[in-house]
Amino acid sequence: MELLSSGTAYILNGQSLYGLKSTPELGGTREKREVTNLLDTAHRYIAGLYKYDDLKFDFYYNSSETNPNVSSGQVAAAFSAAKAVELSGASVPQRVTFPDGSSISWTGQIATKIKSMEADGVMEFSIISIPNTELVYSE
Repeated sequence: MELLSSGTAYILNGQSLYGLKSTPELGGTREKREVTNLLDTAHRYIAGLYKYDDLKFDFYYNSSETNPNVSSGQVAAAFSAAKAVELSGASVPQRVTFPDGSSISWTGQIATKIKSMEADGVMEFSIISIPNTELVYSE
């Protein structure tokens, strides 16, 4: 049965961050390496190492106003928690969990950006993750 994305969570250094709006494509592509030799009549290739792009997660920039689904501490903590990890320069565990209980996890450094704004717009920020390990899928 098809699933809605509702219930998907981004966990940064063990803390589930509130306000997740969108996730990037999660996975990598393998580099193609040529192994053609002089006896071949066509080019031959093998799959090389995985290459991961930066992973950009978009969040609503939330205040500490009351939300019935989460505590005020969770709401206020998302940006400040991400900014603290960024400023530490540490490579930390990260994970995306899906509504069916499966997840993708990795370790890497992050950067944060407050997104551009317009009149009467909703404030948003991004977390850009730079993986330094393989992205691992688990059920």
